[in-house]
Amino acid sequence: MRSPVAGPPADNTPHPPGSNRVPRLPGATGSRAHVRELLASALVGIEARRRVDPQHAGRVRVTSARGGGPLVVRDDGVGFTAQEVRWISATPDQLHHGPVREGMRRYETALMACFAVADVVELWTRSALLPGAPTMRWVGVADGTVRVTLADEPLDTPGTEIRLHPRAATRSWCTPETTLEHVLDSADQLPVAVEVDGVEVSGGTTVWERSREEQTEWFRQRLGIDPLVVLPLETSVGRVRAVAAVPAYRTMPGHRSAHRHYADGVLLAEGPSDLVPAWATFCHVVVDDGRDILTDPALDDAAVGERIGRALLARLILLGAERPDLFGEIVALHGPALLRHAADDRDLLDLVRSTVPLPTTLGDRTIDRLGEDLGVVPFTDDPCIWAALRDRATRDEVLVVNATDPHVAALLAGLDGFARLRSTDLVALGIAS
Repeated sequence: MRSPVAGPPADNTPHPPGSNRVPRLPGATGSRAHVRELLASALVGIEARRRVDPQHAGRVRVTSARGGGPLVVRDDGVGFTAQEVRWISATPDQLHHGPVREGMRRYETALMACFAVADVVELWTRSALLPGAPTMRWVGVADGTVRVTLADEPLDTPGTEIRLHPRAATRSWCTPETTLEHVLDSADQLPVAVEVDGVEVSGGTTVWERSREEQTEWFRQRLGIDPLVVLPLETSVGRVRAVAAVPAYRTMPGHRSAHRHYADGVLLAEGPSDLVPAWATFCHVVVDDGRDILTDPALDDAAVGERIGRALLARLILLGAERPDLFGEIVALHGPALLRHAADDRDLLDLVRSTVPLPTTLGDRTIDRLGEDLGVVPFTDDPCIWAALRDRATRDEVLVVNATDPHVAALLAGLDGFARLRSTDLVALGIAS
């Protein structure tokens, strides 16, 4: 039959327990998207079942495509009733993705991601909420055709099974080797057991719950980062967890931090993130975003990012008090990176002013220490002027700040008590005649 997919349920439709919980996810793209979205939907189904059965552990079984068979992802979550299956409106066209209940929407997103790999996708499901519930079969074709029937063979236990039949051109995305790689990359932090072709690959302690030594080793193995220190970040935002690794090497301008954004243990994105302040280029932050879009409506990504930034600064300040030697190493390595962004954040500026030294003709001094000097402190951003005055000013004990780094010059130019030195000022300072 032709596409009975359009109509989402009305707003007064009863929602099964747990159906309102779905992470805020960006659009899925790329060869890994189908695996990531299928795992995310499986987790939502399992968490929904835990709300009616708190003792339910949950398990996801992934079977790679072999021969001409499908890629299969099976969860033992809450499943769907016959009526709910008829409401599923997943098609390859995003415009047909209506405002249905959130738990179902997670599965719809997964089904749509599957159409990037397959022309035919099946969903088999059996509800855990109704004793003796039938197994329903939903079959979608990439042209928008959908068929919903009773399954010929019932699932032996409640849950949902999605069968993705890859096209010839995308079958390499579903092979045993590729599927294992994609699952490991997307689900290594999932709080439920995940099997790939019978081998368990997830379900242990997540990186946010591990000891500092175990976190350090995780950053080495998973991200190839050798941390100087790993800092836990308390965000005061429910169900948002974060940890930051400060590498034992200097980051250069334009460096792309390997931040990782997870949602309930599912990897969503790597690189710059709205959940991490833009100035945190000197470290790598791993965030698990477990917010509920219905219960945390005021906590947008920018607000969470601001709190993570404050937590990071608080950790650095505490480290400076407890382990000044280690904090000194961080400043020596990453002071330039902090200076590059100090003008963008008032709290960061406060830290930089008191801890990051600037080169002067009288030795390295922090901005706060320079502010203790009487009068206006001169600085130069001209390398020629600095070369001309450096030795004479040092000998005559005349204080001038070396601001030939453009970020230092821009910072000082915006602060009271500092003035850019011009070539005509050299005579007034007694440095040139």
